[in-house]
Amino acid sequence: VFFMVFGVLNVVIATFVDSASVIAKRDRELVIHNELQKNKQYHADMKRFFDEADTDKSGTLSWEEFEDYLQDQNVQAYFQSFQLDVTQAKTLFRLLDFDGSNNVKIDEFVEGCMRMRGQARSIDVHMLLYESEKMILRQAEFMQHVEEELFEMRSLKVAM
Repeated sequence: VFFMVFGVLNVVIATFVDSASVIAKRDRELVIHNELQKNKQYHADMKRFFDEADTDKSGTLSWEEFEDYLQDQNVQAYFQSFQLDVTQAKTLFRLLDFDGSNNVKIDEFVEGCMRMRGQARSIDVHMLLYESEKMILRQAEFMQHVEEELFEMRSLKVAM
């Protein structure tokens, strides 16, 4: 009787574990699907925002067009819904305008906004620290090189 109860209990537990793993797999697939859908929708919404802000329909967005479009409170709220800070619009535009032309193409705008939405994550902060440290080291090496060259030039001048 004990072995019979133990065997039935094992079958019940195995069925439960199998069902749980199937549900977990479905949940993972659902999470992935939802995240992909969310990104696709965000991308489409950002394109729509760009198209509405591009008043001259040139395919590029100037700072003036962007600034004018953000004057409307409804647009500001819509922009905030993208997890982007309206108060930092000028900074955001400068970061998106890599070449300093005062114009941003649609792909640069959409991809840049997707990268910059939300709060800074730990990896973002650590990347900035890493890059800053690299620049400081390079600057120190350069300064050392310049000092050596100046010292050498002074030595040559004194020798003359």
